[in-house]
Amino acid sequence: MVSALLTPGESLPKAPLIPHLDKMVHVGLFAVLTFLWSRVGVSKPDKRIKKVKFFTNYLVFGIIFAILIEYLQRFVPNRTFGFDDIAANIVGGTIGIICLYILHKRKSALV
Repeated sequence: MVSALLTPGESLPKAPLIPHLDKMVHVGLFAVLTFLWSRVGVSKPDKRIKKVKFFTNYLVFGIIFAILIEYLQRFVPNRTFGFDDIAANIVGGTIGIICLYILHKRKSALV
């Protein structure tokens, strides 16, 4: 999943001409990435969320990683840096962490 974010532009599959499809892909990738990574180790044995780890995971994967990936794309052929992509990444990370929180509160088997 992460390798797709740093793949040279000419190696990416041709996407259909759907407006803002690239932003939807950014949101989806970061939602899944943040959800999966943040669920690692956020629960205590008594099934309460470790708040510090929960927010640290969000900060690292929902925000810092979102910015870092866009910065690194500057150095990948046929990829560009964009503040709109950073915003889409952060929105995706936020969606992922919110889904984790909601599912944890509902005691879902997914978390």
